[in-house]
Parts: sequence; structure tokens; C-alpha cells
Amino acid sequence: MIKGDLRSVVCRTNVQFARMVEAAILPFPDGRLYLAYSEGERADHIDGGMPEGNIRIMGRWSPDEGESWSAPFVVKDFDGTPNAMEPSFLHLTTGQVLQTFMERATYTQSGDSFAGMRILKSYSDNDCATWSEPEEITDYGSMFFTTNDRLLSLSTGRVILPAVIGPNLTSVRAWLSDDQGISWRAGTGAVHAPQGISYGYPIAAELSDGRVALFLVNSTGRMHIAQSNDGGETWSEVDETGIEPCPAPFMVRRLPASTDLLLVWNHHTQRTNLSIAISHDDAQSWTTFRVIEAQDRWPLERTWCYPSLAFMNNYAHLTYYERSADPTTKARFDLIYRRLPLDSIR
Repeated sequence: MIKGDLRSVVCRTNVQFARMVEAAILPFPDGRLYLAYSEGERADHIDGGMPEGNIRIMGRWSPDEGESWSAPFVVKDFDGTPNAMEPSFLHLTTGQVLQTFMERATYTQSGDSFAGMRILKSYSDNDCATWSEPEEITDYGSMFFTTNDRLLSLSTGRVILPAVIGPNLTSVRAWLSDDQGISWRAGTGAVHAPQGISYGYPIAAELSDGRVALFLVNSTGRMHIAQSNDGGETWSEVDETGIEPCPAPFMVRRLPASTDLLLVWNHHTQRTNLSIAISHDDAQSWTTFRVIEAQDRWPLERTWCYPSLAFMNNYAHLTYYERSADPTTKARFDLIYRRLPLDSIR
């Protein structure tokens, strides 16, 4: 029987694969949880940065809402390059599951470690047991970047995947699908960063009146927010008065059967004090703050980042990485699973 709050190291690293990061959880009505995550090799040449070795997407099943997990299995393998990483999932009205993920076709240690990045999609007709051959969503020549757990289905049926545009990382555009992910196009409008500011991975959420908010991590350390009145087609200028500090990729989702938003982010100038908060007014203000991973000493021995968030049966199911120092690999990134009763955080 499920008994409240639960924290576990769901994917522990080893010497060969020192990065278990960037995950997404897909709940199923029968209580199962499907977990997929990026598994990457050690990164000896830089302290915990982008590894130059193989990266692949691995998966695990939980039959009992996070109490136990199956052995890991390969979702999308590497074959030298390109590599596969940073999955997102969505249940479609067709009964299929849509998966998107990033592919990195090249790597140069002294050059642009994100060169050759593009976003791909695939489908499953059998509850994630097998997947169709991946197809590209974005224009390879333009370089669009997203990360884990970023797909959004609007009440209109439109599917949105926001992405920052490279290589300058100063603008964001939403990729849109009005046919359950079969065809995609870039929205006609983009969000442009103020002068001297760069953007990280955006996340979108539908607001209480049907507008779409785009939440942006950026180089100021303060959340920026843009809004769309046409389902992500065009965007307002950014509001620079969002929550702070906000130093790293974060997660925002609508709570089930509610117009409230749940935020998971680092309430610190560093990737520590991973926290949650709720907004009752479409992200104009935040309340009900709670730290779920607290800084306990300085210098920091552990940090947490890249959260994912899913809901099922009155629980929030989260993942995020926990980074710690390691004498062999310089840094290890274990994947943490956290289950929180919604009644305890509303």
C-alpha cells in the first residue's frame, strides 16, 4: 500500500556511465509509471560537463506507483553518433504515446559541444513496449534545443514543444502540431531576449483562461515569462519580474483538476535548495513554498537539477539528478525519484 512521501535513487551511476540525468515519467491509468532517462558516459575532460562519449535513452517500469522498479532496459540506443537524450512523453487521443528527444550528431571537445543537435519524434502503439523509427521535427540547419519533459497538450488538442534557437540562444519559438504530433511547424512568432541576455530551456503551461505561458530560465538568474493568446503561435514581450533566484532549468505544470500551477526550481543562486511552490493566479505570485532537497553545508557537496513532473492518483511524481563529486569520474549524476502527496503541498 502506498504511504505518502517517498525518495529513492532510482538510477545509480557507475564508473562507465556516470550520468543518469534528464528524465521523464509517463503515468498509466492502471498505476504503472514509465520512466525514461539519459544515460551518459563519464566526462573526464571537464568537471561534470557534456560528456564526449555515448549517450542513450534508458527506461524502467514501476508497477506500483514508484514503490519498486524494473531492471533498466534500452529505449533508444547509441550507435557511435548520433546520440539520443532528454526524452519527453505524451498520451495522445489516438491511444498512442508520443515521444520526443534530442539527438546530437557531432561532438568536438574544443569547439561547440552542442553542434549538430536536433529534435526527433517517435510513437508507440503498445504502451511504450516498442517505438516507431524516429523522424525529425525541427529544421536541422537552424539548431533548436529542448530538454526533458517539455511536451504540452492544450485543451484545444494542440501539442506544443517550445525550443530555444541556437547557436546564439537569444530567442525561443514553439513547435506546434494540430494532428496529434504527425506534422509539425514552427510558430510564426518568437520570444526575443532583451539585449545581453541568453535563454535556456523553456517550459510552457496552459493558464486558467486558455492563454499559454512560456517560462524561461536565462542568464539574469530571474525567471522570464511570455504569454500567447493564440495557442503558442505568437508571444508577448517577456515579463522580467518572475520568481528569483532561478539559476537553472526548472519545471512548471498545472495541478490536476485545477488552474493552480506547481513550480519545481532551485531557490538559490546555485543548483541547490530544490524547492516547490504553487501559484493560484496564473504565475503572478507564488506561495506554499517547500524545500525538497536542502543545502546542508558549504562548499556544496551535492546539487540537484533538471526536474521532471507527472501526476497520478493524487501524487506528484518527480525526478531530478543529484550531482556529487567522485575521484574517478570527477562527478557522478544519480537520478532521484520523489513521490509527494498533493494534499501535503497544496
